[in-house]
Amino acid sequence: MLQTGIPFETERCERMKNTTIMKPYTLILVLLLTACKATTAPPPSAPLPVRMSTAASCPPVRKNSELGEIVSYYTRISALSPQDVSSEYDAASRNFSNSPSNAGRIRLAMLLSLPNTSFHSTTAARDLLDAWPEKGATDLRDFARFFSSMLAGQQQADQAANDLGKALASEKMHSKSLQGKIDAIKAFEANRREQP
Repeated sequence: MLQTGIPFETERCERMKNTTIMKPYTLILVLLLTACKATTAPPPSAPLPVRMSTAASCPPVRKNSELGEIVSYYTRISALSPQDVSSEYDAASRNFSNSPSNAGRIRLAMLLSLPNTSFHSTTAARDLLDAWPEKGATDLRDFARFFSSMLAGQQQADQAANDLGKALASEKMHSKSLQGKIDAIKAFEANRREQP
């Protein structure tokens, strides 16, 4: 007797499970899966050692180098409270104006680049770094160039964010104007329907 719908399919599946034809296929499938799991890929070959010539390797950094002290200084000032940062800026500004040095120039530029301060000026920081004297420590000059390029990227990002903010404000004004026109048209239509 033929049945239609789901009960027929269920009955058919039950009969297939009980047949002896399905058992060998199930056994073969299980054996294949365990065989696949048992085989492993050969281990990768050992990486080749990398050789660097002594000319290309970097010189060791001295722990008490000026550059190391500059990096430590930045770590220290970025953890200070706003009042302490302001005091540090005043002291660094006085020190640099009294006795200009390359390290003092970078310290002052770092302070000027700190965000959320009353004296923040990326432009002034870049001006200090870009006016680097011809003579001076090479590692500090290279760091000053690097820091100046980072500040230039920050200035571009700030300008892009500023431009986007202005465009957003303009779009909000335009949207508000359009909404006002839509409301006026709705009011006009409502008044027109009320008139006989």
